[in-house]
Amino acid sequence: MNAIVALCHFCELHGPRTLFCTEVLHSPLPQGASSGDISGQNEQAEEEEGGIQMSSRIRSHSPAEGASADSSSPGPKKSDMCEGCRSLAGGHPGYVSHDKETSIKYVSHQHPNHPQLFSIVRQACVRSLSCEVCPGREGPIFFGDEQHGFVFSHTFFIKDSLARGFQRWYSIITIMMDRIYLINSWPFLLGKIRGIIDELQGKALKVFEAEQYGCPQRAQRMNTAFTPFLHQRNGNAARSLTSLTNDENLWACLHTSFAW
Repeated sequence: MNAIVALCHFCELHGPRTLFCTEVLHSPLPQGASSGDISGQNEQAEEEEGGIQMSSRIRSHSPAEGASADSSSPGPKKSDMCEGCRSLAGGHPGYVSHDKETSIKYVSHQHPNHPQLFSIVRQACVRSLSCEVCPGREGPIFFGDEQHGFVFSHTFFIKDSLARGFQRWYSIITIMMDRIYLINSWPFLLGKIRGIIDELQGKALKVFEAEQYGCPQRAQRMNTAFTPFLHQRNGNAARSLTSLTNDENLWACLHTSFAW
């Protein structure tokens, strides 16, 4: 594992969840996700600097060798997930970018398919949104160990007119096993991840302001203040990030940014 970049979210119903992650594959894609599985109609490949091509995968690749493809595979059950916990829709194949010069592939999906990598990302996700948080709950922090990897984490808030406090909590994490390399990469990671966060927050703010203009939630909540707890669990806890930003191409854009 060179590195894994992931977007995490603290769900009000289910706690810390991994929404989207990008990992590096130096060997050929596992069975089911080889370049031969990419159709001409859905490819829509784009040439990037350095000879990198991005395309949608026709079907998600199978778990790594030794992992079963049944219900024992890593990842939460569908019954334990809400709209806020999901990124790619059920059956979505995910994304893969090919670096022709190095034969490296960058694969994005909601969770790593390898059980060990899933465990590492899951633990980093939980820590980034619970105990390993900088003052103010927004900003970068470093943590980790030799066994579970080292993590650069940047927590941030996204505006949501239907959330308690009118915001939801997210983090972008970068996991590496090489502590020195990760620390040396801090300035680069901070600048690029901060740029991604600013873009997400800007899109969400526009949606938030439009919703507040059309139906101000603060006044409505004041009117229901004497109906304890009912307005806090009104079914709106499950809003996807694509809904909060009004960006249907959000995950493809994040794949491009994470792979870059």
